[in-house]
Amino acid sequence: MEQQDKTFTRRSFLSGAAALGALTAGAALTGCAPRLVEAPSQSAEAAGPTTAAEWLGEAPAISDGDCVETVECEVLVVGAGTAGYFAACSAAESGAKTLLIEKSANGNSVRSSALGAVNSRLQQAEGERAAIDPMAITNDMDRYALGQIRSGLVRKWALNSGEALDWYADLLAKNGMEVQLEWNMPEGTFYTEWPTGHGTNGAYPSREGEVAKIMDAYITSFPGCEERFETPMECLIVEDGKVVGAYAKGKDGHIRINASKGVVVATGGYAYNPDMYQARQPERVSCLGTFDAFPSCTGDGIKALLWAGASMDAVPTSLTFNRCLLTAEQEHGHPYDVGGEEYGYYFFSSQPFLRVDAHGERFHNESAPYDYVMSALTKHPADERYWHQVWDGNWKNDVPRFHTVGCSTIYMQPEGGSDHDSFPGMLDEWIGPEMEGFVEAGFIVKDDTLEGLADQLGFEGDEKEAFLATCARQNENFDNQVDPDFGKEAFRLSELRTPPFYATVKSCGLTLCTLDGVQVNDELQPFGADGEPIEGVYVVGNDQGSFYAGFYPNLAAGINAGRCATFGRMVGKKLAGAE
Repeated sequence: MEQQDKTFTRRSFLSGAAALGALTAGAALTGCAPRLVEAPSQSAEAAGPTTAAEWLGEAPAISDGDCVETVECEVLVVGAGTAGYFAACSAAESGAKTLLIEKSANGNSVRSSALGAVNSRLQQAEGERAAIDPMAITNDMDRYALGQIRSGLVRKWALNSGEALDWYADLLAKNGMEVQLEWNMPEGTFYTEWPTGHGTNGAYPSREGEVAKIMDAYITSFPGCEERFETPMECLIVEDGKVVGAYAKGKDGHIRINASKGVVVATGGYAYNPDMYQARQPERVSCLGTFDAFPSCTGDGIKALLWAGASMDAVPTSLTFNRCLLTAEQEHGHPYDVGGEEYGYYFFSSQPFLRVDAHGERFHNESAPYDYVMSALTKHPADERYWHQVWDGNWKNDVPRFHTVGCSTIYMQPEGGSDHDSFPGMLDEWIGPEMEGFVEAGFIVKDDTLEGLADQLGFEGDEKEAFLATCARQNENFDNQVDPDFGKEAFRLSELRTPPFYATVKSCGLTLCTLDGVQVNDELQPFGADGEPIEGVYVVGNDQGSFYAGFYPNLAAGINAGRCATFGRMVGKKLAGAE
């Protein structure tokens, strides 16, 4: 396929030594980039821990007499994100009178950076190099979760995701957009990297809005099917032990929505509910600099299901990237206080360069999945849960050799099959200038000597000696092409000999979404208090639990958006009777 114009990639470059605000604007053009939203005024940690009763609250007392309207449909889908859009599209095209409601003014669309799938037409076209054994990837995901999931759900995703992806690719192709596969995986990695990522081409963030418009038009093209935005669900309606619909809030007041075939809950998790996130994931909060989540994801669907008798996963999980940069003056662990133009969003941080802790010492294998650096830091004191990434002036030669995959990719491999958002020349045209801009903004320090770099990072005495010894050890490991300390692959080792030398002032995590949700059976039905499924309701997307446990396996690129798409499509067809 002919390379798209650079202006239609997620990594559009801002020339010159940009100011902090301009740097953040540039970051917003990236495929996994932050959505520039106002952060709540008080951090979750500052507010103190909360109990489940406090964040859950009580179901609102709404009766039919409070409603200004009653709406009849067959399938009600709550939430216009990846899962909700796929569910509404499949229900509508299968003949069900479908209503999609969303609390925001428009849909959150479909994740453009990657939809994870197995055995799609695009993968089949690449033959053996893109082939994935469904049982192999199922067991790999189960291993990451330490067996604490319903592995049958992962298997269901693996066996059905190809069909969902093919449907999506066909729909987009009819509307002038293209889905592209990242098939080129590095060889010899300790952690298996899977060619699952299917990305949407086009400019970011406009491409996600374009997809939302395509799906909006598709859903409403079917007789009797409609969408209502700025219409948040308030609670589910349960009659005789079965969910029969939901109460929602319209512009003129409460609405009763009756869904004769079923309700699909897909409101996106709870990342932007500070009380809930802090109560369930205090250790993850302590490692964060900010959030990259939709502000509409405040746990509405999960709370409605819990009020109806469902239960949540025992093990909390987040999808967190290791790409947030803070200045020396900013504090980690207060992610709701840092938003908009106040932090650096840095794709380079996912490259496997040396990382050292607050004492100048290396602490983990930098080639591991994103989550591992945050998990390792939870073994450090709370005020030390950040790291410094360190590299030298030879980085343009290191990055191609590292061959990272998914949305951490910042180099287009010459043999092709790279991440769909990379483009030729991006290291010179985007990464390098951004690096210097972050130096100017105070997120990165730069020096002609490692001693000077240590001074700029604030290391003194024994800690400075430890940092310099760690750098020397890095060079020794590179020379020997072996890492006896943490076992990083030889091709991902790098040296620190070529000035200038760089280091991040304070690297930490940023959470995209929560992944622990309501426990479900293999049919995506939530369990009630009696252990039996609650009839009339299905849970998909980030409200759905039982798929992860404590970790996001990002080396199966796009697996979360892919499971949202796959299960949304499957449930929509099932409720419409087309399964």
